[in-house]
Amino acid sequence: MSILFHDIVYGPIKSRRFGHSLGMNLLPDKSKICSYNCIYCECGWNPDDPQGTFVDKYLFYQALEQKLITLSENHSPLDVLTYAGNGEPTLHPNFLEIVNKTAELKNRYFPDKKIVLLSNGSTVFNPTIQEAIDKIDMPVLKLDSAIEQTMKAINLPSINFNLRQYLEQLYTLQGKIYLQTMFLKGNYKGLNIDNTTDNEVEALIEQYIKIKPKAVMLYSL
Repeated sequence: MSILFHDIVYGPIKSRRFGHSLGMNLLPDKSKICSYNCIYCECGWNPDDPQGTFVDKYLFYQALEQKLITLSENHSPLDVLTYAGNGEPTLHPNFLEIVNKTAELKNRYFPDKKIVLLSNGSTVFNPTIQEAIDKIDMPVLKLDSAIEQTMKAINLPSINFNLRQYLEQLYTLQGKIYLQTMFLKGNYKGLNIDNTTDNEVEALIEQYIKIKPKAVMLYSL
C-alpha cells in the first residue's frame, strides 16, 4: 500500500531520526514525481502519467507561514522542518528560491530549529542544487549501494545514471552532507537483491570514508 501526502505542509510527525518533524511537500498531492523508483518507496511507483504539478511556490510560502504561526502560538513541539513528501523535492524548478524563503520564515518563528532535506541525490550535479544544499542544515542524500548493479536494482533510476560519477560528485561535498542507506534483502521480479553481504558492506564503508559525511544514517525495512 502506497502512502501519499495530501497537504503542502503536514505534521509535525514524530521521527526516530529528527524528533518532531514538520513535513514540506513540494510535489503533487495525487501522485509521486521522482527520478528514482526505489523498490521500497512508501509512496509507491512512479506513475506513467503523473497527476498534478509541482506546488506553486507562493502557495507553499503561505501554507508554511500559517503552519509556523499556529505552532508558535500553540507552543507545539518542533525540532526540524523537513523537505520530503511525494518524491524528490529537489526536482521542483524553484527549489533554491524555496530554500531561501523557508529559511527566512523559519528564522522568523523558530530561529533555533534546523531544516532537513531528504533527497536521493540525483540532482547534485546541478549547481543550483549544490547552492541550495549549502544553505540547508541537514542535507541527507541516499547511498543504498556502492556497487552499481545493486544500486540500480534497488533504486531503479529513471534517469541516465552513473554511480561512479555520483560518488565523485559526493566527494566534492565532504563535510557538508549526511548519507542514508537502506539495508534490505529479498527477491524482486526474480532477481535476488541483498546489500547486506560482506562485499556490499565493505564497498559502502570504503565510500563512507571517501565521502566524509557528517554522519551516516542506517536503517532497514
